[in-house]
Amino acid sequence: MSFKDTLIEEDGFGFVPRPRGMVPSKLCEIVRRYTLTNKNKGIVRLISWGASIQSIKIPNRDGKLADVVLGFDDMDGYLKNRYMGSIIGRVADHIPMHFSNVIYPPTIKKDNNYNNGTVAFDNVNWHSQIVNNRVVMSHLSRADSEGYPGDVLTQVKYTWTDDNQLHINIRATSTKPTLINITNYCLFNLAGHGTGSKELKKHLLIVNADSWIFMDVKNHLPIGIISPVDCTPFELRLPVQLNQRRLFDIPGGGYNHNLCINSPSCWCYRFHARILHPTSGRFLEVYSNHPGLRIYTGNELPYPDYAYPPDLKNHEWGGCQDTQVNSVETNSLESTKKREKREVEIYGKEGIPYRRHGGFALSPQNYSNTVNVKYYPSCMLYPGKIYVHDMTYKFGVISKD
Repeated sequence: MSFKDTLIEEDGFGFVPRPRGMVPSKLCEIVRRYTLTNKNKGIVRLISWGASIQSIKIPNRDGKLADVVLGFDDMDGYLKNRYMGSIIGRVADHIPMHFSNVIYPPTIKKDNNYNNGTVAFDNVNWHSQIVNNRVVMSHLSRADSEGYPGDVLTQVKYTWTDDNQLHINIRATSTKPTLINITNYCLFNLAGHGTGSKELKKHLLIVNADSWIFMDVKNHLPIGIISPVDCTPFELRLPVQLNQRRLFDIPGGGYNHNLCINSPSCWCYRFHARILHPTSGRFLEVYSNHPGLRIYTGNELPYPDYAYPPDLKNHEWGGCQDTQVNSVETNSLESTKKREKREVEIYGKEGIPYRRHGGFALSPQNYSNTVNVKYYPSCMLYPGKIYVHDMTYKFGVISKD
């Protein structure tokens, strides 16, 4: 893991918005941007707002760079659209409502911003600095501001290596016993951030998982049942294409599920998943020391009428109409409701609209709803203990031969 030749440049990305009532003459806090360039000209850009990944530029098999991360060119985009590329905490994923202030981004919400919505890891400005050719960011999460017991100090260390590996090392400590499950939530498209669903559906995915966690698709709540992936759409142990038919055969119109990663130990660092875009030759491998992987295929990104394409209207649903959330029978009603509440489209970098199935996320984490399921790996952090999450996004390219 060589990163000594990585060049890191620091500049300003924008300003933290003033809370209501702040004296206008007071200086605004700067959101810092870090550009990491390795010796092979691969580029990662990080911003201190949410300790987020703003951009990753990787070459294809012809050496042409493309930005493979969905994101925004300025602070306004991140203030209007939470979670994009950011660190998610204190607890990633949904758990029942009696544990308040627990968020996982099944979609990009337009109505949550700095002054309106839950304060969490993704919508605060982290302290950041360059240390030994790495970017280190830290955040003190106060119990009174986020609704959890105790204060939690979290540090995230980003390392960009010469062989296009982005290592993310997360550490946290707490003053009281508290729930903790921190991850990075980054939407990728290996053809380029703006190429949309046409290119996403060419991707080939493989996941190192023999089982998956049942989930109520309507509210994204897990129900505590682990089931084998055999003979289900979650059988991803051999490469599968994320084509239109596969995504729309899954309740919810695509993946937004947790899989249980195979390992001799819940907390050992190992391979999670690999995804390939055959046209460009780019691939991404994910590694982590956590037991689960959240797979999301951008099902709820803003789309003109949130309806399935017309070429699926004659699809044989295999007797699953009653369990298919977006079945032919219910699709018209759901489309009508969503048209009435239609949100303004999300325009990402270069003014490109981000729409349904325009990107994917592979987020390593603990199992969902662990606090309520006794036989799941614990998500409790106690005083004197250190929470450790080491994860890696490893990029590469395959030749045509």
